[in-house]
Amino acid sequence: MNWERIRKWAVFCLAALAFFLAGGFAIENAQAPVIMPDPKGTSVTEAPSQGAAAGDSVQPGCQITQTMLFGRCGHSVTRRVEAPKDVVGRDFAGTQEYYDLWEIITFQPSAVDMQREIPLFCPMHTVLSVNDAAEVVYLRNLYGDGMAMQDSAERSLPEFSEEDQRSLIQGIGFDSREDADAWLAVH
Repeated sequence: MNWERIRKWAVFCLAALAFFLAGGFAIENAQAPVIMPDPKGTSVTEAPSQGAAAGDSVQPGCQITQTMLFGRCGHSVTRRVEAPKDVVGRDFAGTQEYYDLWEIITFQPSAVDMQREIPLFCPMHTVLSVNDAAEVVYLRNLYGDGMAMQDSAERSLPEFSEEDQRSLIQGIGFDSREDADAWLAVH
C-alpha cells in the first residue's frame, strides 16, 4: 500500500470538508463537481426580466449554486446551499448586492446560479512559490480563496535561474507534492 498517497488523499479530503464546513455549506455529492444547467435555458446578467419575472424574489428553500472558476489551473468547484435567511425575499438586484463578489448567471425564485473567477490554483494543486524572505515554499489553497504555506523547500530564490525565479515568483502549480519535489530536484 502506498501510505504517502493515502495520507495525501486523506489531507485533501479533510481540507475539502473544512472548506465546505467553514462556509456553512453541505456537501451534496462527493463526485466531481457538476455545474447545474438552468432547465429553462435562461441566463441573467443584468435584469431580472431575463430569466425571472419582474418582482420575482428568492423563495424559502431556494437552491444557490456557486461555481468557483480557478484562473491559474482552469479547474472549477461547484457548491450548493439553501439560500440563507438574509437572501430570502430579495429580488435580483438585492441578491446581486448580497453576493457582490459573484456574477449571477440565472435567477429564479427557486434556483439561483452564480459564478466567480478566482485568480489562484484550486485546492487540488501543490504550488511552489516564494515568501517575503525569498525562501521557496510549498503552498495549498485550503479553503478556495487564498493560498496557505504548508512547508519550506529549504531552498532560496537566488539558487535558481532567472527564468525559474520568475516562474517561482508567479507560483508553479503541480498535481502533487512529489511532482513539485521532482521539479526541485532538477532545477
